[in-house]
Amino acid sequence: MEVKINMLNVKDGDAIIVELIKPDDTLVIVIDGGEKGYYESKVKPKLIEVLNKHQKKAPDLVVCTHYDSDHIGGLIPLLTEYIDDVKEVWVHNTSASLSSLLLEMSELKNSKLTILKSFKEVSLEKELINNSGAEKLLVQAKTDFFIESLSQLKELIDIIPAAKLKQVFHKQSPLKNWPEIKVLGPTKEYFQKLFPKGKKLKEMILEELEVTKGEFDLIEEMEKALVNPCDKLKNDGTAKITSTNKASIIIAIDNENGRYLFTGDAGIESFKNVPEWQNELKDIYFLKVPHHGSNNNMSKEIAEKMKPLFAFNSGDTFQDNEVIECLAQKTLEKKVSTTKANGDLFFDK
Repeated sequence: MEVKINMLNVKDGDAIIVELIKPDDTLVIVIDGGEKGYYESKVKPKLIEVLNKHQKKAPDLVVCTHYDSDHIGGLIPLLTEYIDDVKEVWVHNTSASLSSLLLEMSELKNSKLTILKSFKEVSLEKELINNSGAEKLLVQAKTDFFIESLSQLKELIDIIPAAKLKQVFHKQSPLKNWPEIKVLGPTKEYFQKLFPKGKKLKEMILEELEVTKGEFDLIEEMEKALVNPCDKLKNDGTAKITSTNKASIIIAIDNENGRYLFTGDAGIESFKNVPEWQNELKDIYFLKVPHHGSNNNMSKEIAEKMKPLFAFNSGDTFQDNEVIECLAQKTLEKKVSTTKANGDLFFDK
């Protein structure tokens, strides 16, 4: 089976089109779609080219690894256009909490339409500032980002017919005739731990703020002139990412070359919650570097376990050099290809 990977340059986002080719069958997979604004300029032209090549009306499978807007945004216009002929869409709806989160969000958004802010909105903002220690502008930015992402999740789910929407978890291979594709994570139990019933809007925004704060925690240590860039990476105790990122769908595609791993924005904890992770993540052939190359998502331990022969990263401002340099030591060509340096990337080795 041939595997061809198109990774589009959508800055700090993911938009990946995968082509799987057998002698008697082909499969086109879209994994995430970048921000909404990239659909017409980047995603659609490449998708049309790939679909025409394989004489298909639509991608067979669309995967939303998680609902941050830099992953889910471009999938909304894509599915609006192609949903009739798409076979399956994989997306999680953040469990039973979605309806209550949407209600909280609706109340918050409606209050912003009034001239005077409601007590509830002011109270939430003050709580977030007090609990996080973050500046007001950062609180507002993270609140807006979370509300936008959650709104897009609702918009996306509304497009998808129930029969085509799959919430996939570990050990599942939902696509018929394609056993080469496996879902490694998250497990259902881990997902439910990240999104317990009744989880509040405030808790999820605080996670966003905590991660942003954590990005600056170890700056002095990170800037030390260490010989090995892998020694600069964070670990289980120092890495900070949100539940949304931790719950990213992790996909493996296996062929005679080895394992191709697509990670979304999964992190160290996500990888270690893959059952038998030390075997499942060992000696990867092709790695989609998690979370745009952020230091919060890759540890020395994980890098040494994966040892990818080839690695691609889709990132810009979130890309940390130590992650790219560490992984490059493991690769066959001693480099990691990045959209930041090289623009759109293509892999078919």
